This record gives sequence, structure tokens and C-alpha cells, in this order.
Amino acid sequence: MSEASIQNTAVNLDGLLEVLGQNLYSDSDVAIRELIQNAADACHRHRLESAAADDYAIRLTCDPGGNKLIIEDNGSGLTFDEVKQFLATIGSGYSRLLRHETATEDVVGYFGLGFLTAYIVASKVQVVTSSYQTPDQTWSFTSAKGKTYAIAPTTPRRRGTTVTLWLEKEYQNLSNSAFLRSVIQKYCCLLPTPIYINEEKTHINTVQAPWRLNDISPLRRNKLNLEFAAIFETTFEPIAVFPIPENNPFELNGLLWVQGGSSYASTDNRNLSIFSRNMFITNADKELLPRWAGFTGGIIESSKFKPTASRETLQKDAYYKSVCGYLKQVLSQALGELIATEPATWRRVLSRHGQALLGAAISDDDLFNASHKLLKVPTTEGDMTIPELLRRGDGKIYIKPSNNSGHEEILFRARGNPLVKGFLYGATNFCQKYADAHNAAIYVLGTKGVQSNILAPCEIKDVNIKALYLDIFETPKYAVAFTRFTPAHIPLLVMENFDAIVKNKIESDEVDKRISTAALRLARLTTAETTDVKENVIYLNLDNPVVQQIPDLKQAHQTHLANMLRSVLEMLCRDNNNADENLDIVFSAFNSAILALIHME
Repeated sequence: MSEASIQNTAVNLDGLLEVLGQNLYSDSDVAIRELIQNAADACHRHRLESAAADDYAIRLTCDPGGNKLIIEDNGSGLTFDEVKQFLATIGSGYSRLLRHETATEDVVGYFGLGFLTAYIVASKVQVVTSSYQTPDQTWSFTSAKGKTYAIAPTTPRRRGTTVTLWLEKEYQNLSNSAFLRSVIQKYCCLLPTPIYINEEKTHINTVQAPWRLNDISPLRRNKLNLEFAAIFETTFEPIAVFPIPENNPFELNGLLWVQGGSSYASTDNRNLSIFSRNMFITNADKELLPRWAGFTGGIIESSKFKPTASRETLQKDAYYKSVCGYLKQVLSQALGELIATEPATWRRVLSRHGQALLGAAISDDDLFNASHKLLKVPTTEGDMTIPELLRRGDGKIYIKPSNNSGHEEILFRARGNPLVKGFLYGATNFCQKYADAHNAAIYVLGTKGVQSNILAPCEIKDVNIKALYLDIFETPKYAVAFTRFTPAHIPLLVMENFDAIVKNKIESDEVDKRISTAALRLARLTTAETTDVKENVIYLNLDNPVVQQIPDLKQAHQTHLANMLRSVLEMLCRDNNNADENLDIVFSAFNSAILALIHME
């Protein structure tokens, strides 16, 4: 058996160019970015290699009538050998070589594929170039779709390069000056090399990043930060801006900000513009911001980001993941500092993003530690901080887990104790995290242990009186419990018995169908000690004067008075969302009780 021989891999150039040209880039306007990048790198190359201090510039000339676009620079230009090596060879670029040789991070190009974009949008491409190394030579490179090319000497020109594109019909918008302006403002706003369109005297990329400015006052810098953020935050007004700390270990620059629009728990308006080596890469990598920060935006730049081959997204490498953690830390610390240094701004942030911040503080310990005493939770008395809640609640946090109306609200309002609306996003978990951190007492209404603490059970020694109360108050819907509570003028309360509710759900046929036998067996173990099946409990206040008088009344009066008391509480606490309750029936029972008492002697 003969040994296998090593062969060179054959490349179908036509097929490769077609695949790269049609699939590497998602949008035709990327061609403008790539060609401007090449021009900017040529200018930077001349600055590095010649130590010159020239006035470098890039100019785009539109010719809509001729469907042409011309991109010209006064950079380094190319020699004859460089034309063959870097224009006529796919994947070979001088920018990558220059970066390796000089260790500069200002060169933009990386893969040597950018010039391919010219073949996407143009039926014919011509490059006329004169190198600073051979100023007496000017070369013309022409190609149709990159499959063949011609190089020839041409009329001498000054140092630099001119690229002329004869645009395909579907890409003629690239010769529109207004469209070009928008593309340049998007991709090249941070590029230091000035860019002009046609014969305009003012360059387009006039934006100055605030972090590149020195010797300005903090007040002026904050104003510039807000104005700069507004350029990239087109949907909302930035209301608080946080600069990325200088000299950070990730060599990041930029700003993060809080958006002015209101947000909720599920809101995700994260908006992050990412630049690398002065050029826009993407605003689709919002995952660099923490998921809880759905109300934030930002612009960051770093030469350490590694773009994909199309330079439209970033590689999710170790650096990318480290930056994710760092930006989360920056946001948490910045929000904490905002609380301490700019209380008025913090109040604006809190009024718009209170619910989202609750969820953020639950998931982020740094943010929780910075903000937990100032974040507000929703209560039956309005939004309030936990310290305020504890003051109003006699040192305890009471949580109402259901949005159903409950008699307990009457008790707590009478006592001046707010109830946390635990059924709203983040409220219960935030309160629990606070209670754990500060050893605070927390009570969730409806559970047996909590109700026994708030409404301590009492024994009635007189069995006849106890039987009387049970006879006139207990119904198929309500169980009865005896207690004493203040204020004494509240005769009774009705609360949901969540232990019974859970037990009944577990025992229902529908639940049996939905969960496995093993899971059902485990759930039943947790409710084995619950003997109650009634899902509502009447807590009868034995300190109430009316309740105390009931045994002394005639039997008929007792029943009617009990019905009246229960009906009043039903009307006060009726849940409009509960279809099982019929207000007509409640009013009818109330009227019947009143009429019966009126007509009795």
C-alpha cells in the first residue's frame, strides 16, 4: 500500500469571491466604512513612517448622474509591489502588517478583506495611487468584481490614493450625498482624520468624545457628556451620565447613562454603541450591559475588542466577557455615587425606573448595598422606602401576597401600618433581601404562622358562647377563629388561608393531571399537617363591644347582626376582579339584616 501524498488545496476563486462578497457583510453601506477605514489607515501609515505632520483628509465626491462615488485621501499611497500585494491579493492587508511592526492601536484594518466591499457595490473599481516612497510613479489598478485586474502606469498625481466606484444599479444610493453623510456620522464620528463630501469646507465628523478633552471643569464636562450621550441615545433623553473610569484595566473609554423614559420589570431598552480604533462596529451587542439594566445606554471604545471578519459584531472572547463584568460594576458603583452626590438626579431616576431598580438590586449585590435604603417598594399607602416602612409598621415588614382585596387592609390602615404589595414585581424578594441583611422581621399575610402572630388565637371558656359564635358566623365558605386585636372597634376580619388554598389545589384533579406522581407526593408531604379545607377565615375580635353584646341579644337579633357585620366587611373588601363574588347578593344580605333588626322589638 503506497503512502498518501500531500497535495495543495485548490481554491475556486470565483466561488470564494462570490461567497465572501454576498455573505460577509449584512449591509451595503458597510462598503463606505471599509473604504474610509483604508483611507484613514493610509493617512496614519504616512504619519508613522515619515514622521510628517501633514494636514490629512479624506474626501468623498458624489456623481449621481454617472452613478459614481470617489473616495480620495492624501495618505501614504501604494507602490507597484504594494498594489499587487495588497489590492490584488484577497486577505492581505498592509494595516495588519503595520500594526504588528509598530505595535500601534490606531490602525483600523485587520483582516485585509475590506476592499472586497467595493466589489459588492460596484461593477467596476479603479484605484489610482502614488506612494510617498516613489513619488514619481503613479499606478492605476482596475478590476471588475475582483476576478481579473489590470495595473498600468498613469498620469502622475500627488501622494495618496483615489478609489472610484462605478456603482451597481441597486447601490446607487451610495452616490447620494445626504445618505453618505448619515453613513459617515454613524461609522466615522470618532475618526480623527477629517472627512469631507464634495467641495464642502467643513468636515462631517466634527464630534469630539468628551473623554478626549482635557482641562475642562466638572460642570462643563457633565454638560458635554449629556450632549454627547444624546447623539447616540435617539429614543430617550439621557438624564444621568457616568464616564468610564480612566486608566481602567481594560483600556476602555466611553460613557454609560440612564435613559429618561419610564421602564418596568420586563423593559429592555439597552442601547450600546461600540467603537474600536475610532470606528463604529455595532450597536447589537447590548449583552455587554447587565440584563437588569434595561433602562441604560452607552458608548464605549477599545482597541482590545476583536471584531468578526465582517467587523459588524464582536468575538465573545475572554476580554469581551471580562468587560461585561466590569461594566456591571461601573453601573452599580455609579448609581450608588449618584445617590450620595446628586440626590435630585437620583429622584428623577427613581421616579422613572423604580420597579426595574428593585429587580436590579435583587440580582446585583453592589447595587443593593448602595441603594437598598433609598429604593421604594409599592405599598397600600403608596411607594416608600424600607426604613420608612419599618417606622410605620412598628419595626415589622408586612407583605400582602395577593392582589385580592382583603379585610386585613382595614386593620392595617386603622393601625397606620402599610402593607407591601408583594404581588408586584420584585417587592417581596427585595423586602426579603433587606430583612436578611438587617435582621428585620418580615410577615407574609395569609400563612398560619403569621396570622397567629398578628391575630393571636384566644380560647373562649364558655362553651355555650363559643358554640353561639360558631353557629352564627361559620358558613360553608368561612371558618371562624377567635382573637383579640386593636383597634377594638373593628369587629371582625376575613383573611385568606393560603395553606388551605395550596392544599386544595394539590388535591384537585386538575393538578393531578399536570404534575408527576413523585412531585405530587412531595407536595402533599408539605401540606400533610394542614387540616383546614376552607380557604377563608373569619377572625372574630373578642375585644369588640358589639361582638361582646351578641350573646345578650335575642336569638333572632344575633343571627341578623352577624349577617350585617359580615355583609359590611364583604362590601368594604370586595374584590372587583373576583367573578365568584356577587355584589347584589352582598347588598341583599345587608339590607335583609337591617330590615329585620328595624322591625324587631
